[in-house]
Amino acid sequence: MPPTRSSTRATTGRRRLLAEVERLAQDLREPGRIEDALAMLIGGEGSDYGIAPDELFSGGVPRIRPVLVHLAAQTGSDSGAGPADGTQDVAMVAELLHAAVILHDAALGRREGLRRRAARRVLNRASHWLGGNHLTLRALEIARRAPAPEILGDALDALREVTEGQALGAALAERVPTPSDVLQHAESQAGAVLAFSCRAGGRLAGAQRPALTRLGRYGRHTGVAFQLAEDIAAFDSTDGLDGLIRLANTGRPVLPIAIAAVSDPAVATLWRTLGDHEDAAVAAEIAERVGASGAIRQARETMLEHVWSARKALTELPETPARGAMDRLISSLT
Repeated sequence: MPPTRSSTRATTGRRRLLAEVERLAQDLREPGRIEDALAMLIGGEGSDYGIAPDELFSGGVPRIRPVLVHLAAQTGSDSGAGPADGTQDVAMVAELLHAAVILHDAALGRREGLRRRAARRVLNRASHWLGGNHLTLRALEIARRAPAPEILGDALDALREVTEGQALGAALAERVPTPSDVLQHAESQAGAVLAFSCRAGGRLAGAQRPALTRLGRYGRHTGVAFQLAEDIAAFDSTDGLDGLIRLANTGRPVLPIAIAAVSDPAVATLWRTLGDHEDAAVAAEIAERVGASGAIRQARETMLEHVWSARKALTELPETPARGAMDRLISSLT
């Protein structure tokens, strides 16, 4: 099936967002510190994960969380300059939370996948994900030394929400997700981590409660929009169906699949099959059925609603160069 207009737009928007993130990242101080430290934490001595950093971070460590921490700190500051200290530590906490989500998703992925077996070796060492995952414990240790003591509470709230989302994801493995299930899951994963990034950045700048609420709202909607853009882009068959197969391997709920399954229940069955067996013919049939159902267009409309909501949250904040950068970042998805 040829790529749909909506999937191609999602691919283009996602690339523009990543390009904007990389451009903004060039302005951060000590640009290599987060990458080096995370690689050491994830793949260094004593971690024993059996998962290389590039398996957890496809294409390298993504910078959207550190960028948002820095921009939120500048947006939340009365002067617009942001604090001099603490941003790198908070950015590290956000990246560790994201890494923990990816690790747990890998453990729930394709049954015979190497990443799933390696991730399960890590998680099975503890009776509870929140208490036993080395990455989450390290994130809390770093959050505890942050200049604003409330950041530790924000990190715990984010972990609680992520944990509830992981429980939802496990439950959805046993039934067909509805579109509302998918959105709830996205809010509790990418949404929760980016909401933490923005709120914590605002706390570093001493932002008041109304500004913190708006920053958190921006982060949540941005996280959901970005995750939906990734899901939609996987259906862009311009470069083949590898992206769709990789998405099925993650085992997480996907909005175009949930929408299409409402009118075509066979889509859900095929999706489970693709998650267990990398079959290009199955992937092609899924792409055909989902494209014919109009689900990709509907999913893109939902993504644009979250883009609009993120931008609306920003309009209620003082106009600063950092706020403008945050607006350009989310607007790139359109």
